Amino acid sequence: MKIKRADIILSLALLVLSIILAVVLGKTNSNSPKVLRIEKDSKLYGEYDLSIDREIVLEDKNHYNKIIIKNGKATMYEANCPDQICVHMHDISKSGETIICLPNKVFLEIVDKNPKNQPEIDKVVR
Repeated sequence: MKIKRADIILSLALLVLSIILAVVLGKTNSNSPKVLRIEKDSKLYGEYDLSIDREIVLEDKNHYNKIIIKNGKATMYEANCPDQICVHMHDISKSGETIICLPNKVFLEIVDKNPKNQPEIDKVVR
């Protein structure tokens, strides 16, 4: 089977089109203001603006999580869960990014203030 000139042109056109779409979609999502949505035990704990630096502590009888919002990014700074996976996850700042602490049942998610720009994410935390 021989590669024809039309196959090469079509492949390059699709590549260029996909790059253009990625750039356009990336820019439209990055300009809208973001909030950090925190859920504890599958219930909304609170929503916090990423533009305001703060420290949030979730504490009950057996579980402890410390969340820090700084410079438009959120991170799970400290937790008393045994595996510490949530603490080692990278900072989140873009819509749809999450940090999950399964042992403590804490779910952090970045969402747009404008619900039209928010992708639908299916999740269940028990």
